[in-house]
Amino acid sequence: MKQGLAFFFFLFGTCYAQAQVSFGLKWKAEKDTVLLGEPFSLDLLLPEPKPTASMVWPELTDSLGPFELLQVNWLDSAQLRFGLRLKVVGYDSGTAQIPEITLGFLNGADTLNVRIPSSPIEILAPDVNLQADFQDILANPDPGYHWHEFLPWIALLVALAFLAWLVWFIFKKRKPAKPMPAAPKIDPFDFAVAALLQLKAEQANMSEEQIKEFYTRTVDVLRQMVNQVYKLDVSEMTSSEWLALWKRRPEEENTGRELKYVLHIADLVKFAKQQPGHAEHQQLIDAALAFVEACRAHFKPLTSNSNE
Repeated sequence: MKQGLAFFFFLFGTCYAQAQVSFGLKWKAEKDTVLLGEPFSLDLLLPEPKPTASMVWPELTDSLGPFELLQVNWLDSAQLRFGLRLKVVGYDSGTAQIPEITLGFLNGADTLNVRIPSSPIEILAPDVNLQADFQDILANPDPGYHWHEFLPWIALLVALAFLAWLVWFIFKKRKPAKPMPAAPKIDPFDFAVAALLQLKAEQANMSEEQIKEFYTRTVDVLRQMVNQVYKLDVSEMTSSEWLALWKRRPEEENTGRELKYVLHIADLVKFAKQQPGHAEHQQLIDAALAFVEACRAHFKPLTSNSNE
């Protein structure tokens, strides 16, 4: 602590001795008066002799009081930094103040703070002579042609385009449109059977990672068939919700056992992560096919009776 106090008194005495000249612990501007928007240099120098203790310099942002910082350079020696050279610019006319700043000098574990007072600088706005600096703007030279000269041609092109559109519209209206061929109606039962037979063919070369997808696709085929045939949206239902709905339908008597088996085995694979073998895959497809055919057998008499 004693060393710190001794260093502070030494620094204070040095600053006081240097106060009679322009070089000292203070701001030193390149000039006292600058123009509005004119960049100028601003130095912050340490006094002589330069202290050997470490210095804590303030962090400078993109502005310094009313001035905008353009560039920051250090004035370094071989041992330490002993000054800053800033490039600044001011955009407000009048007397501006270079702000007060604090430097910290480390001496061992102690920090001595020294304030550098603010310094004024005059920012002048340049005189503007409106008569000398601004002149009348000459009109554009005559190009030799004017847009209104092309109006007859533009009107003729518009009339021709309208006539062409009118002729096309009349002929199109007279010409009867060819009827689009009706798309063949696909029987939902046949579609489900074809999809299940395709899955049955694929399961022979199925890897263990594809087993869950195989069982999910099998159930989706049945969901799609029920949606199309019975107009029941079971696509988002759980297995228990689907079975509860199916028990209230007359088809449940002939199809409920196969549906319950398919949904139960599929849930074991999807949620209990069971790994059934090749025989179980065959039984799943067979049960799904039996469910489709039972639904077909029950549905066909109902539709034929309603048509009669």
